[in-house]
Amino acid sequence: MQARRIVAAVIATPFAIGVGAATASESLSRAELRSTACTTTPAGAFMPEADVRAIVERLGYQVTGISTDAACYEVLATDRNGRNFEIKFKGADLRMISRYEIKGERQSVARQ
Repeated sequence: MQARRIVAAVIATPFAIGVGAATASESLSRAELRSTACTTTPAGAFMPEADVRAIVERLGYQVTGISTDAACYEVLATDRNGRNFEIKFKGADLRMISRYEIKGERQSVARQ
């Protein structure tokens, strides 16, 4: 039961932060906030890739690839039902930026 609460908190926190950021700055749309989220971290300030992998696996996904996109980690993962997802995290603090299901075949392949 405690593990479920931790997972729920880990999942809810980034979304709550994102919603708070969007409402705190009315001049920026949510899309604009997401687009600028991966542009401010120098490459040397990234958290270890192993930490990203551990977070995604704790959330119940199987990691199929990890790459970097500007100042973010881009993780390709599969859930328990076999659905493919792309999940982005800020490189500096590993906050989740986005998560969406990939429909159809994905052309680019992230490194393992």
